[in-house]
Amino acid sequence: MSDLHTDGNHVAGVLAEFLLPEATTVQRTCQSCGSEHPLAAHPVYHGAGVVLRCPSCSDVAIRVIERENELMLEWRGVYRMARVAAA
Repeated sequence: MSDLHTDGNHVAGVLAEFLLPEATTVQRTCQSCGSEHPLAAHPVYHGAGVVLRCPSCSDVAIRVIERENELMLEWRGVYRMARVAAA
């Protein structure tokens, strides 16, 4: 490995920073229509799993499947959150 190629452990801190804050405020840009909305604005459909859909075009944004000892997520689009400035 080199500075240009590492493994997933290298981004663990950044992923934790992204996944730990209040998820409903994360902005999502739809890969289909290009609109941007916070996750809280996405309609949620319940069935065999949970599906969040784009409020503008109804394309799939996130699929969530919960099993006994697993949680599976499929994310589509671009997700963005603001970092809080250190005091």
